[in-house]
Amino acid sequence: MPMDALPALDTLSDEDLETLLQETEDAEEQISGRRRQLHDQIDALRSERVERLRGQVEAGTLDIAVPDQASLDRPIFHGTGDLPDEGPEHQAPEPGELSDDDLRATIVALEREEDDISLRRRMLHGRIDILRAERERRRRGLHVDPGDLGPILGGSTG
Repeated sequence: MPMDALPALDTLSDEDLETLLQETEDAEEQISGRRRQLHDQIDALRSERVERLRGQVEAGTLDIAVPDQASLDRPIFHGTGDLPDEGPEHQAPEPGELSDDDLRATIVALEREEDDISLRRRMLHGRIDILRAERERRRRGLHVDPGDLGPILGGSTG
């Protein structure tokens, strides 16, 4: 689901600007909740994978073949580039019910979804920063000096 472009800020009333800012902050809060849920699921699956590997090491059954470098690398962004659907969240399967291959595949799939969620979250943060800067510019009734952007965007204005 693509994010709508920001409207021309100078065409928005102060009330419309506040409404758009609140809606964007609400969307960020919702997607951050989904991101936290994904992190919990990924952590649980990784924990299961570590326990299985530990068990194989202790039993002496772990195949210690040297993997190729490509199988160890995880790119900075591993998502699809598609923004996540706004539908209901889904639960990851119980880790103990998955085969080793399915466990690894589920971890990778959830990592990709988390990458997409994080991309959307970063986009929302940028949008919030722009809207807050515009609100502050209006409050001051003048141009905002670039040196003032840190406190404005950090939320430490009066």
